[in-house]
Parts: sequence; structure tokens; C-alpha cells
Amino acid sequence: MEDLGEVFGVIGLISIIFLVSRPLLQVVVEQLRKNGKTLPSWFKKIFQFVNKNHRYAGFVAVGAIAVHFILQFTHYGMVPVAGLVAGTALAIQGVLGFGLTKQKDKERRKKMALVHRIWGMFIVLAVLFHRLS
Repeated sequence: MEDLGEVFGVIGLISIIFLVSRPLLQVVVEQLRKNGKTLPSWFKKIFQFVNKNHRYAGFVAVGAIAVHFILQFTHYGMVPVAGLVAGTALAIQGVLGFGLTKQKDKERRKKMALVHRIWGMFIVLAVLFHRLS
């Protein structure tokens, strides 16, 4: 069962890395467009794929981390605090992202999108700390 917990942890980690690629790709796209350059077709396809599947990767990440938590807790009887912080931050991010899609007010949506991006950076730090501790 220990290996299965690790598998779901790795699935969550891969999903988080995929999620982090979206804002990085957005920065590259903005820079290319700002400089008047066109996007290469292969890059455009990758960017569109990441944008379309961002939401689903978020669902996978939250689900995988929830299963990871359950399996690790049942096997060891405890969960590291760093993992609990990272998992909770990811769950909050999921709520923020889902709430963002339901937001009608443009100004409020902009503010929520900013919080969603900033919170994403916190998640990356929390996951790194969890993996290193």
C-alpha cells in the first residue's frame, strides 16, 4: 500500500507541474506578441492544449492528493505537516479556480484570477518544501 500512496503523490506532482506550465506559457506568449512575433504552430498547439486541460488537471491533482493523503494516513497513521499544508493549499486553489469560473462580475473575476495565480506560487513552494522535508 505504501507504493500506491507514492504513486498518487507522483500523479499529483505531475499534475501540479502541468498546472504551473500554464502561467509560464502565458508569459512567453505575451512576450512574443509584445515583440510583434507570431507564435510557432507547435507552440500554439501546446498552449491551447494546456489552456483547455488546465481545469481537468486541477481536478486530477486535487483527487490524487486526496487519495495520497488517505493512503499515507492509513499506512503510517499520520501525515507530515508540510504535506497537510500543501494539500490544503491545493484544495483552496481548487475552490478558487472553480469559483472563478462561476464569477459574473468582471472586476471581481480579475481580482480572483490574481489571487488564483499568486496562490499557485504558494502551492509550488509548499509542495517543494513537502518534498524536501
